[in-house]
Amino acid sequence: MTASESRSLACSRVRVLLEPYSDGELAREDRLQYEAVREHLGGCSDCRLQHEQAISLPFRLRALSSPPPPDSLVAGVMRTMAWTLLVPEAVLATFILWYLSGLEGITSVASGIVGDLLGLAGWSSGSGSLPSIPHADVLLLLALIALTAIAGYHLSILIRLAPAGRTGSGRRAASE
Repeated sequence: MTASESRSLACSRVRVLLEPYSDGELAREDRLQYEAVREHLGGCSDCRLQHEQAISLPFRLRALSSPPPPDSLVAGVMRTMAWTLLVPEAVLATFILWYLSGLEGITSVASGIVGDLLGLAGWSSGSGSLPSIPHADVLLLLALIALTAIAGYHLSILIRLAPAGRTGSGRRAASE
């Protein structure tokens, strides 16, 4: 390429050379074309704007495309997230029950719940008085309500993260 040809680069040719120019490849491979592009950019505002976009990292990242992840990856991540959210909550619920009532008291809590429900049923039918509720039961009830709300919130996050059309697909696949 002669010096006169380098000065007369058309915009279309410069735009083809912008990527190797921006990456530094053109400077290593063809110094005359590199200089011609540089000179053209000094005088052409349209090509200069194209060059600014070409060297912009956000612009380059938007231009990249990535393949969608395989369904098995998405399903595995969702399964892992569900277990990492729900197992600690179940452990926390068990700990709350143990802390408030002791190890042997866990069964007594269950029987106490049944007794309270029977007492409420008797009170609502008019055959008994309203049962008194121990303070520990109120605290336990509030803790379990909070834990249930947290679990519901976590499940709502998982549902929103699930790809469209994937909710309940395990049940559909099993029935087909």
